[in-house]
Amino acid sequence: MASWQILIVDSDPPAALTTQHGLQRLLGPKAIVLIAPSPGAAWLHCVRQRVDLLIVDPTPQNLAATALLKAVREDQPQTAIMVLAAYDTPGLRHQMEAFSIRHYQAKPIMVSDLAAAVRVAVRIGPVRGDLPSAATEQG
Repeated sequence: MASWQILIVDSDPPAALTTQHGLQRLLGPKAIVLIAPSPGAAWLHCVRQRVDLLIVDPTPQNLAATALLKAVREDQPQTAIMVLAAYDTPGLRHQMEAFSIRHYQAKPIMVSDLAAAVRVAVRIGPVRGDLPSAATEQG
């Protein structure tokens, strides 16, 4: 069975855990949703294992998260990236556009809306089959 590796990086552990559990529940068994405890750990994971989608909350004070986004964009171009911003600002949006980040979501967001955005992001990235459909989620 093909699976999708989704890695979450968020400096707020409860938020990361909520996102992980919600996405895992809605995306089903084909998705493997993991949390990296830090941007550095996320980088090592991306280098050592396939990551189909990296979800990052680049808070203003977390320069390491911004560096992670740049490094993955440059060195792991097969990995789709989604920014999930707790502190959404026009400046952050502009910075992410400059990094060629195509998937940007602002918190708060319903997990169901985030799951739909994840489906789009994974399809744009290195897809290995189909994610469960909305009909599958409800069953």
